[in-house]
Amino acid sequence: MQPLIGVTAGEILNKGEAWAPHVYGQAHTYTDAVAHAGGAPFILPLVEEPAVLRKLYDQCDGIVLSGGNDVDPALYHTTPSPLTKDISRRRDEQEIQLLRWALADNKPVLGICRGMQLLNVALGGSLYQDVATELPDAANHCMSEDHKDFRHIAHSLRIRPDSQLAAILQREQIGTNALHHQAVKQIGDGLVATAWSDDEVIEALELPGKRFVVAVQSHPEALEAQAEPLWRGLFAVFVQSALAE
Repeated sequence: MQPLIGVTAGEILNKGEAWAPHVYGQAHTYTDAVAHAGGAPFILPLVEEPAVLRKLYDQCDGIVLSGGNDVDPALYHTTPSPLTKDISRRRDEQEIQLLRWALADNKPVLGICRGMQLLNVALGGSLYQDVATELPDAANHCMSEDHKDFRHIAHSLRIRPDSQLAAILQREQIGTNALHHQAVKQIGDGLVATAWSDDEVIEALELPGKRFVVAVQSHPEALEAQAEPLWRGLFAVFVQSALAE
């Protein structure tokens, strides 16, 4: 069987044609990575009607909280920084609802980049709105973006030895890309930090006690096909967990 995996869509503004309708979509690397792992992915659009969202959710055996828009700082009771950009409150609210349902039903959740931040905020945590200004001693966490290459390995992660992530990857260190200007600050309720970059920025979170709730700050979906195939294990275990009862 191929489990159905819902991948959350980003809300994308057509800046060249501001009058045009927004686009709900996501990079093909997310669905590619899920398909490579044996899942059947589909994009979850933003919808107005709660009953429609619930119908879509009910089809999902697992949820990928994907990257994209910055999370609205109002959700963690903070005044927006001028550097916080491209907020989609509609997306925030829809993904928080999907996450709540998934946690209640013990469905697998994989958070990627913004998805990790959304998970953290939904469980009461907070974010650094801009790593470069709020953590001036930190490394460049937009290095892969600066290279204009999602596959650029920017730094190495240190993984907590007793974590689910270490068990999945079968190692305590792995290279990854870096395409985020925000990061986890205060950790949300029940979450555990399980990986860090050399500058101690949190790069992975897990929610113990659930079938599978793992989130990473980087974009392993852009690496698993070639640049760092070890990341395939993350998607393989996530998809496999979606088959479990």
